[in-house]
Amino acid sequence: MVSPSGQKNVERDQAVGRKPLPRPLQLALGIALGFAWGTVMWLITGAQHGMRLWLYLAISMAMIGGGVAAFFGVFGAARRGERISPRPPWRR
Repeated sequence: MVSPSGQKNVERDQAVGRKPLPRPLQLALGIALGFAWGTVMWLITGAQHGMRLWLYLAISMAMIGGGVAAFFGVFGAARRGERISPRPPWRR
């Protein structure tokens, strides 16, 4: 039987072994998927209120998609053991 702490080490080793997506590409992918989902949501509503609502939905969903991509990027970096917080100026 594998202990919970042993399982965590296995997951960390697997995460270290894989090459992650570059962060700008990951953010761009999240933004593009969010923009596409905003377009789908506009189409689901029956394309009401024209291009202004489409632009509003698409940009709003793109911002959410970028935030989610950044969130997953931070947790992926933490799993690989990377530093995710800035160093304080007094410790340089």
